Amino acid sequence: MSFIKDVAAYEQVQLSIEDQLASSKGSSDWSAWRKKAENALRVVKAKRRVITARLAILRQEEKEHTLQFHQQRNDYLIQELKNIVTPSSFERCVRQANGKMEAAVEQGI
Repeated sequence: MSFIKDVAAYEQVQLSIEDQLASSKGSSDWSAWRKKAENALRVVKAKRRVITARLAILRQEEKEHTLQFHQQRNDYLIQELKNIVTPSSFERCVRQANGKMEAAVEQGI
């Protein structure tokens, strides 16, 4: 995913700028250079935050899509089971599944 690569690249740039600022020595051009470096650092941090936020949104969307996919699959599975097994067998399975869900909820799972 390119967002992950972008975050990694911005992380490297940020570390490089911070290292240069930490090891810089005073000179006649030092003040102007330092201001440019600090501004570049602010820009890099801002872009990194934007990319990280976008990545979080994409991860949440992927999670929701995965949940919807599994729910749809389960719905199809239930429908097919209803067509194959007898109604009494299906109801017995429903009761057992509900019992297991209740036990899991009580255990905090």
